[in-house]
Amino acid sequence: MANVNKYNPLVTAAEVISNSFTNANTDTALISNNTILLSELAHLKEAIGQKFYEEIKTQHHNGTLTTANQTLMDDFLIRCLCWFVRFEVINEVQSNSTSAGIVHNIDEFGTIIDPAELNAYKQDTYRKAKVMLDDMIAFIQHEDQTGKYPLFGQDGDSSMPTVDHATKLNGIIFY
Repeated sequence: MANVNKYNPLVTAAEVISNSFTNANTDTALISNNTILLSELAHLKEAIGQKFYEEIKTQHHNGTLTTANQTLMDDFLIRCLCWFVRFEVINEVQSNSTSAGIVHNIDEFGTIIDPAELNAYKQDTYRKAKVMLDDMIAFIQHEDQTGKYPLFGQDGDSSMPTVDHATKLNGIIFY
């Protein structure tokens, strides 16, 4: 396994804000590179597979994206990843951990929403990210794209079920 974690994230904080936040004046400092990396690892890498993820990260880092991978980045992956980053950063945007404990970010014109509203907001954000991810996977798997993404699905990623592979989902084991 290559250490692609040392490479720059696939999106920037500014891209996250412009693609998935309502308020374009959101402070980019709230979205760290570590949060973006967390989103890549938690949501993107699992969906497209480790080998394909490493290929995209390496080509992005070196500025050598293939035409197919550049199209994937421009038309699908950036938007998808931005929504997953927004999902991961929502709690940090609302509240911050400080040496004094957890404090809420609130300005003079705002109010803190209750936990049920926050949960609904997070679920809606995740739903939107998942829609973008499903659209990207459908694009990759479409017959028009045959041969353009050879590493996709080569290492047992979650979108390509394999035979003789056990998966645990909420206490149930499937073979």
